[in-house]
Amino acid sequence: MNLPLSKSLRAFLPLALLGLAGSPSAQTQPDAVLLRYPDVSEDEIVFRYAGDLWLVPKEGGVARRVTTAEGNESFPKFSPDGERVAFMGGYEGGSDLYVMDLDAGIPERVTFHPTQEVLSDWTPDGQELLYWSSEVSGLGRFQRIMRVPVSGGQPSALPVPYGAFSSLDETGTWLAYNLTSREFRTWKRYQGGRAQDIWLFNLKTFESKKITDHPGTDSLPMW
Repeated sequence: MNLPLSKSLRAFLPLALLGLAGSPSAQTQPDAVLLRYPDVSEDEIVFRYAGDLWLVPKEGGVARRVTTAEGNESFPKFSPDGERVAFMGGYEGGSDLYVMDLDAGIPERVTFHPTQEVLSDWTPDGQELLYWSSEVSGLGRFQRIMRVPVSGGQPSALPVPYGAFSSLDETGTWLAYNLTSREFRTWKRYQGGRAQDIWLFNLKTFESKKITDHPGTDSLPMW
């Protein structure tokens, strides 16, 4: 099943290439495979390039780097109001979640668990982050979907047995998610038992249903 991309995401690569090629610090046009994990707000696109996060206007222009610290940043996600960006930061010897105000530019740490937390999305109200981790299950291959307040605090697991990338609809009721993830694998055109499908789960009624049946991979769901 081929899930349609939004017009903004379809336009992402040429816009980002235009921006980076026009940057004073860029002498050559980068290969498109180096531009990863885009997310779109009302006005801008955020993406990862060369281990840092960059912003470029949706209509095109010069991309500007918004992180420069040692350590990699990845999986950036705009807050619902577009004023902040959450991301995974490889700082201090681990991988945790951070939130950064685009005006202030200072990342604030949200999670402190020694296992890896992989960011999925913001909750629709902008108060929490969704991520997946093995911190509750204790099993490296069977992660749980977690939520944690942006202001910090104790994470809690969502009521699904296990899962990976996820996204909540605007009502906060329906969760679209993958049972597992192969995002960090290199199995090209894989169609085996770990090929992901997208499921829906109702957080109020606990109803669940699988909505894709493509033999390959359907991943990174979004509403």
